[in-house]
Amino acid sequence: MDEDDVRRAIGLADSCELMAAAFAFPDAELAAALADGSLQSDALACLADAGAATATVDKAAAALSAFDGADVVGLADRMRKGHTILYLTPGVDVPIWPYEASFRYTAEGHEGSPALFRSARTLDVERHMREAGVLPKTARKEPSDSVWNEFSFLSFLYGSLAAAEQEGRRDDAAVWSGRAVRFWDEHLGCWIPAFMGRTREEAFLQTYGVEYAALALMGELFLSVLDADIDQRKKRC
Repeated sequence: MDEDDVRRAIGLADSCELMAAAFAFPDAELAAALADGSLQSDALACLADAGAATATVDKAAAALSAFDGADVVGLADRMRKGHTILYLTPGVDVPIWPYEASFRYTAEGHEGSPALFRSARTLDVERHMREAGVLPKTARKEPSDSVWNEFSFLSFLYGSLAAAEQEGRRDDAAVWSGRAVRFWDEHLGCWIPAFMGRTREEAFLQTYGVEYAALALMGELFLSVLDADIDQRKKRC
């Protein structure tokens, strides 16, 4: 067992879970974690464990420091309004789709309203999940290819990888590593970087939602670490 590899996999799993929480519909718990600095502390620890450079960790700290000491009730209210405006506006005029198939459909210049549940991309996300033995509990009510679901799934893959490495199950570790690489190549890596970039741009243009610019910057920093790990895994194959 390589302890550095295990720590890196755990750091990536925890970072993915944190990103899922950051972009799911916000609640008072998320606002409190941002205001009291606990989310920042967790994020920086996760990045460090994942192998992020000191400069990357420092940039994440600066981005999240904007929330220090915020009024929790007010922050939660602003974030709920911002999340709704940015990601959940009904119809074809939603500023940023939080679902992979819809986001990519719009980014590719298609007209009209995208299919939310039965698109080939959404179904393929579900295929990846089923093959790994998991599926979101909300799959019948909400598309499985949301930002938060895809990050949660990648967290599961890296967590399973870390467990296999800790227990010396090298063949199983290779399987989980391969699944993480394929999911990044076929799905998450194809749109989440652009999603973060669009969020950073759009968050300043809406009445509410500026808080998501800071979260998207944190997301971009994490994605750079994740992308580097995926590249290393490809080279080992």
